[in-house]
Amino acid sequence: MKNKDIHKKVLVLFSGGKDSSATAIEMVRAGYDVQLFTYSEYPGITGPNGDSPSSIRHKELINFSPDRIDSFQVTKVNPYLVRKLAIEKTNKTHVVYPIALALAIHADAVLYCIEKGIHDIATGYSGYQAKEDRYIEQQDRFCELTRDFLKEYGITYHTPIVKKTKEEVMDILEQCGVSSNSLEGKAVFSAVPFDPEKALGFWEESLPLCREYISSMRLLRP
Repeated sequence: MKNKDIHKKVLVLFSGGKDSSATAIEMVRAGYDVQLFTYSEYPGITGPNGDSPSSIRHKELINFSPDRIDSFQVTKVNPYLVRKLAIEKTNKTHVVYPIALALAIHADAVLYCIEKGIHDIATGYSGYQAKEDRYIEQQDRFCELTRDFLKEYGITYHTPIVKKTKEEVMDILEQCGVSSNSLEGKAVFSAVPFDPEKALGFWEESLPLCREYISSMRLLRP
């Protein structure tokens, strides 16, 4: 990428789906150099040519903006934090898996940003999905809590499509020659609605573990 400016680089949390792809496009339009960050709590699937869903969409985004979309896609597979936040607590407390996964993704993204000197993170949270309690991590309350969490580490949080309709997101993709097919995987609990107040309690209970994880990982890294 040309003319790199560390203060204008953004890490986009990228599943390979429509919303995260539109987010990458919007951050390019806002003047940022974009690094894609794909997280999974387990190894992902690949196609017949060895391509993961996110890498297929990554190539489309590079075609859209080869100077602004970094050719290197960060891929992080880390079951540890999701296991600690959710799996080990199953049958012991009220687990809200989408919140656990969102916290794990953002915690590892924070670590990457600290290591690379990146000061901005963007996510494809969308308002049209946030209307449903099964996408509870995308609701305004949790967006603001995430924003506060990242601010602790000097990171600015961007949600450029959170107020856009599904039709507007599709239009962003079509304008830039990016396919509008859904390529991202589905979470185990993607169809399960969650109670907002119980989700808030789970967030407050889980956040100290995320801070502890970030602190311990920073000590381990040179």
